[in-house]
Amino acid sequence: MVTFGLKQYIPIVATVFSLASAATAATAYINQVGYRTTDPKEFALVDGNGDVEIVDAAGQTVLKTTPKAASKWNPSGQDVQLVDFSELKTPGTYSIKQGGQVLRNDLKIADKVFEDVTKASLKWYYYQRASMALEEQYAGQWKRDAGHANPTVKLHNSTGASGTINSSKGWYDAGDYGRYIVNSGITTYTLLSLYEHFPDYFKTLKWNIPAEGTLPDLLAEIKYNLDWMLTMQAEDGMVYHKVTTLAFPGDVMPAKDTEPLYVIGKGTAAAFDFAGVMAAAYRVYKPFDAAYATKCLEAAKKAYAWGEKNPSVAFNNPMGVSTGTYSDGKLDDEKVFAGMELFISTGEASYKPTLNANESSIVPAWPEMYGLAVYAAATHATEVGADAATAKTMLIDIANEFVYESLKGFGVVMSQTDFVWGSNSVAGNQGVFLLYTYYVTGEQKYYEAAKKVMDYLLGKNPLDMSFVTGFGTKSPMLPHHRPSTADGVTEPVPGMIVGGPQPGGEDIGTKSWECKDYRTGKMPATSYIDDRCSYATNEVAINWNAPFAYIAGALEALNAGYAPSFAVEGVAKGGTSALKPVVSKNRGTVENAPRLRFADQKVFIEKNGKRFDLKGHLIK
Repeated sequence: MVTFGLKQYIPIVATVFSLASAATAATAYINQVGYRTTDPKEFALVDGNGDVEIVDAAGQTVLKTTPKAASKWNPSGQDVQLVDFSELKTPGTYSIKQGGQVLRNDLKIADKVFEDVTKASLKWYYYQRASMALEEQYAGQWKRDAGHANPTVKLHNSTGASGTINSSKGWYDAGDYGRYIVNSGITTYTLLSLYEHFPDYFKTLKWNIPAEGTLPDLLAEIKYNLDWMLTMQAEDGMVYHKVTTLAFPGDVMPAKDTEPLYVIGKGTAAAFDFAGVMAAAYRVYKPFDAAYATKCLEAAKKAYAWGEKNPSVAFNNPMGVSTGTYSDGKLDDEKVFAGMELFISTGEASYKPTLNANESSIVPAWPEMYGLAVYAAATHATEVGADAATAKTMLIDIANEFVYESLKGFGVVMSQTDFVWGSNSVAGNQGVFLLYTYYVTGEQKYYEAAKKVMDYLLGKNPLDMSFVTGFGTKSPMLPHHRPSTADGVTEPVPGMIVGGPQPGGEDIGTKSWECKDYRTGKMPATSYIDDRCSYATNEVAINWNAPFAYIAGALEALNAGYAPSFAVEGVAKGGTSALKPVVSKNRGTVENAPRLRFADQKVFIEKNGKRFDLKGHLIK
């Protein structure tokens, strides 16, 4: 008979516990590009237990911290803890440990943490240029021949005209080779705004693209698309909808897409989007080229006039055309956007719209342009008068909801309903929205919530991946992007943000070019696949890159000491984290401290000249 003593069991028990521990190790989700030395910092933890240590390259524990209580994040169905490590400010690469186990070793802290990804996300527009060859000195291994170089394009009968026009330049819209005015609208405007808000920063920032006279790189790139947009206007001010082939091409390089191009359709949305963009371009380009700026403004006026006379011309693909539609049946928001921009640029009262304070769809997207008018009003108080205060309130009301969302789950502002086609651009536009609110209030909580959008897009998400090609420990390798598929280069073109998770499954099917079902557990935030088949989650698009580039560029500019001219004092200086209370050791002054006040039989709190009720709500 064999007997076992306690000492004989100990190694077995230890092994079992070790295997169990390894099987249930926590997962840490981080911004894989890195965290700024001076910023608030947090990562997400799933299945964690106990304190977290952050260890430097020498193996020394430099910070020990306790994760916050877990909260359920419905878009992924996970219980998530947020871990604040803001105290760590020394540049370097660190490891994250819990319970003696290394969870990951790629935690980076740096100063100009988003400078490279800013440049790459803006340079991607150069890689999308139509009508020109991409030379090796600028494009490196992604050099290619010119695509769609013949400027003569036939007018499709859906335009109501016949013959041809000259239409060259512009950016390919997405993973295909179409060029669309409506999607160029929000894209070009977002990039123009980035320059208009931080001109001194972007005058000197370069990313190796061909020069356009003395223009800064950002304006040189934008002008390449503006030049194409200008070719799309008819003599009467009408603006054509798109330039495409009749159907999407196969997986070929631009130069191999030799099917005939057509100018297709016209519409009110295209006219007003065009007008708003050109009116903004007038302000931005006037210091560099007054004649070009005037050309843009006159084109804007003509397009607006046509839109006023034709207020309900909605575009739909004509028979025999199957390329992208960008069809929008609600056209009043485009008119408000165009009118606000023209009023700001000209001062002519006939253009000025009155903002509707009850309008709720104000986070911009290509079919939702009202928010751009809100942005313009909030940032041009001198020109628009009382509408500036209305716009500011509209921004704050929604931004506060975003801030609340960012305090739980993965610490991102998105909710379950935001996981639609192009969900990453929803996140991006929410981040831009938060930055506008930060500019006009100076409240740090909006800055921090916007930064959390970057954290999400660059890896702090349930897929544990950066959604930007070429950046992060794990990033998309097989985007739905024809040049990246057909060029023979292993790495995709860098700087592209893919559409992101969403459960629609529009690309799932049994055909050879369709995807197998990738909707893991049917959860919105994990319904994604890094595969060329997935145009519903892994395609790229110019309007998706623009808000990402705006946030990255704005955060770099703000931390370099720049602020928009309209911003309240102190915006460029950062500030104390709104998420962690600070106890001041200097009690020598109470000048700005909150005070309890009584008036008219009511009690309220007064701070910095503003009054709040006892729940902390601003009394209007």
